[in-house]
Amino acid sequence: MRINDTKYGFYSYQNQQNRSNTNNTTKKTSTSAEVNISSRGREISQAMMSEQAQRQQRIQELKQQIADGNYHVDSSKIAEKMTAFWKNTSI
Repeated sequence: MRINDTKYGFYSYQNQQNRSNTNNTTKKTSTSAEVNISSRGREISQAMMSEQAQRQQRIQELKQQIADGNYHVDSSKIAEKMTAFWKNTSI
């Protein structure tokens, strides 16, 4: 097999590279950005962090109960939740 014109593929690739390089140099970008969070946003963030800490504490308590063998499942609550779920989704 003989390939005659090997320069053609190289030049088209090189031309494409030159085009993308010139496009990249003409773009101007900002070097800094500023973000301001409102006091309400900070309150929401702190509330979420507090809830997350409480959830982690509850998870640790449940893990400890399971490890100790003291965790018991209330089957009537599970049945109520299941029937409520199926009643709402079957419509």
